[in-house]
Amino acid sequence: MSLPHHSALGDCQPDTRLAESIESAISSRSRLSVEQYSATTLCGSCASAVRELDERALPLVEPMVSGEARSFDAAEQRLLAAWGARTAYAVLGVERKSQGVPRSHRRALREDEEPHENVFVGLGRYRGSDIAVLAGRLAVRLGDPETTGEVGAYAVAAVFGHLVLKVFGIRRRPAGTAVRPPQGELVQFWPTSFERTTWPPIWSVSGQTLEHVFKQVPFYRPFDYSDIRYQGPGKKIPARRKRTEGLRGRH
Repeated sequence: MSLPHHSALGDCQPDTRLAESIESAISSRSRLSVEQYSATTLCGSCASAVRELDERALPLVEPMVSGEARSFDAAEQRLLAAWGARTAYAVLGVERKSQGVPRSHRRALREDEEPHENVFVGLGRYRGSDIAVLAGRLAVRLGDPETTGEVGAYAVAAVFGHLVLKVFGIRRRPAGTAVRPPQGELVQFWPTSFERTTWPPIWSVSGQTLEHVFKQVPFYRPFDYSDIRYQGPGKKIPARRKRTEGLRGRH
């Protein structure tokens, strides 16, 4: 997928067309399709350039929109992750929050056809069928605030029919930070962790839990145990333990 040079890509999307489409869908109680959403959030040249990605991804996306159980190999997971990140950046552009997406994240998607390593992409199943979007820029604390300070981040949770898309990205990621999706609510598609994965997850997301999925931060710092010494039966084992430092969004 070769994209033209476009200084506004991901930064300044024409939001009026999407707003009109959403208002029309609401007033007529019709549904805004995934393909229509993608088409209306980009200018003409950029929409043409990413059409190939959409065309390859939509045959995988549309069965999930209908709630059909599927399994995906590593290449398909990578493709769906790229589609998810692209859709999230379009959402942030429409919401005028795209400045929170680092250029390196957009460049990775354009040049490598995959999300940046500091991006999480997960897909869940929505209980019922709806269209909803939550998007925002965040300031998160990573580790000791006195040494690391706050880190810029962005998050998107979008519902297309039965499909829930969650994208979360951070500007910088210290060594030792791991990725963990909401257990049982989302299937992790990026970073790709399995040769083959299945969808949907164990639990479905509802209107009441969608905000929780949006706010949940999939990056965390595991416990670090050190200086453990066995002193014999009945004796305590002293250990120094570093606290788990999660990422907490400020909304």
